[in-house]
Formats: sequence, C-alpha cells, structure tokens
Amino acid sequence: MNLSRFKGQYSSTSLFTRVNLFAFLLLIGLGFINTVHAEDFPNKSIRWILPYPPGGGGDIVARIVTPKLSLAAAQQIYVDYKPGGGTVIGTQTLLSSKADGYTVMHTAEQMAANSSLMKNLKYSAEKDVDFIGTMVKTPLVLLAKLDLPVSNAQEVIAYMKAEDKKVTYGSWGQGGMNHLTMEAFAARLNVNPVHAPYAGAAPAIKDLLGGVIDLYFSDLATALPYIKDGKLKPLLVSSRTRIPLYPNLPTLQELGFDGFDMYSYQGLVAPKGLSPEVLNKLSELLRNTVNLPEVKSELSARGFIPASSTAAEFRTQFLDSQTLLGNVIRQRNISIE
Repeated sequence: MNLSRFKGQYSSTSLFTRVNLFAFLLLIGLGFINTVHAEDFPNKSIRWILPYPPGGGGDIVARIVTPKLSLAAAQQIYVDYKPGGGTVIGTQTLLSSKADGYTVMHTAEQMAANSSLMKNLKYSAEKDVDFIGTMVKTPLVLLAKLDLPVSNAQEVIAYMKAEDKKVTYGSWGQGGMNHLTMEAFAARLNVNPVHAPYAGAAPAIKDLLGGVIDLYFSDLATALPYIKDGKLKPLLVSSRTRIPLYPNLPTLQELGFDGFDMYSYQGLVAPKGLSPEVLNKLSELLRNTVNLPEVKSELSARGFIPASSTAAEFRTQFLDSQTLLGNVIRQRNISIE
C-alpha cells in the first residue's frame, strides 16, 4: 500500500500541534468562564463569619456594615457567629470553606497575635487567608474604677509605679488586645500589675464597676455609656493620636512613651485562593461601604474610627501588627495553652 499520501495529514508533528491547539482553546474557555463568574460575582448570599460573641465591638461593626454592604452587593449577607478559642474556632471554620468569595470572616488583631500566643496553632494566617480590607481602627481608653485615687494620666502612671504588683487590671481575654496593650504599657513603666482575664468585655466591666479590679483598657464603644454616666474614669488613650469624641484625653505618645501606638482594628478576610477578580470586587465593595457618609457617621458615633483600605494595605497592616504583638508577647512571656 502506498502510504505517502497520508504523510503530513496524520504525522506525529501534526497530531502534537492539534493537541496543543485543543489545550490552548480549552484554557481560553476556562478563562472565559472564570471571567464571566467574576463579573457576575456575587450571585448568591454571602456568609459572614463572626468569631466573637454577640454584643461586642465586632458585633456592633458587623451590624453597621453588613446591611449597607448587602445593598451594594445586591445579595444577602448573613452573620454566622462562631465565638471561642481566641478566634481559632471561627478561623478554622473559614479555612474549611471553599475559596470562592461566598464565605468571609470578620477579624481583628487577635488573629495576628495568635501566631505567637499559641504554640500548636494548626494554620498560618499570613499564608492561609486572603486579606480583603479593613473597616475600623479602635484606640483603647484606660479606665479606672471610681474610688481609685487618681484623676488623670500623670497620677495613674505615678500610682502604678508606686503600687506595682498591688495594681490589678482586667482584659476581655488572655492575649486580647487590651491585655497586650496593658502589658506593653507596664513594660515601659517597669512594673508588673496583676492580670485578671475575663470571658469578654461585659464581665470585666462589671468587676471594674464593682471595684474588684482597678484598671481596664477598653474600646470606646464599650466604655462610652459608663463614661457618660460618670461611673468610670477615662485617663488616657493608647493610640498615637487623640480620639475625636474625647479630645482632652492625652495619648501615651504625648506622655513621653515615644512610639507607643497600640489599637484594635477590624477587617475582612477569606480563605486563601480567591481569584484576583473576586478579591478585588470584595475589597472594592467593602471600601465603598465603609466610606459611605452614613456608615462613617454611625461608626464614629459608636466610638470607632472608620478606616477603609485596599487588600494589600490590610495585609501590610496585619504583618506589622503580628511583629509588634509578637514582641510584646515574648517580652512579657504571655501564652495560651
């Protein structure tokens, strides 16, 4: 049989070219599908994991932001409470979810601290999550019980130096931001006040009101009612800049603690692996929502400082806070078993 007429038509080179062409067209098709899906995002409801209990600062921010974000996304956003374990339970729930943008988690600096606090943590936040953007910054106000013999920042500093280990303070939990802020403050004073960790802000504030503990670093949203009613004494602010609602409260920076700038922040993350298009869409929706005048006004009225960011800016902020908090944790030998 004369096979010469089949040469070129079914040669190995020709077959290889056809296979490559098919693969190329397949990749184009998949890319087109992904683009369509990204442009269509979101086309169903979004699960918003909140790793904190109802009633706290995170819950307040979520209740302000999610309704407006839902309107902007034209989809329902439902809050799923997963408190406990210093945000570990919520984070593990997030990381077990599909990376498609339909499950996100409301987070704060606790996630950054956990890498130094917990020796057996089974995930790495910096490697296992995508950072979407920030929502608020929350300076902490140092509160004193009414019968503590201090009335201003200078007096509480002198009191802590004089009384040292006789001073007691509370926190909303071991390794929480207000715990680490007080320990950083105490380290600068070279004192060792006694720490009383509580399961949340509410019981800590209750014991401060009752005189069980002396001091407590509080987010302003929690502290506002008690300050307004004259039940607790605000003394100073932990951030570098003064807070708009109480501009007369000095910062630790102003009091001679050079570079002291500690505050809580809240942002949004997702499981690692979001497509760039979906990540950018979520980040843009969140930024636009936080920057709405009515959202900014309500957040400010509750004691938060609105602070939107890009995904890249949030990641940088997270890594910076991870370093800062890790240094405090190691210096003061703090851990969570």
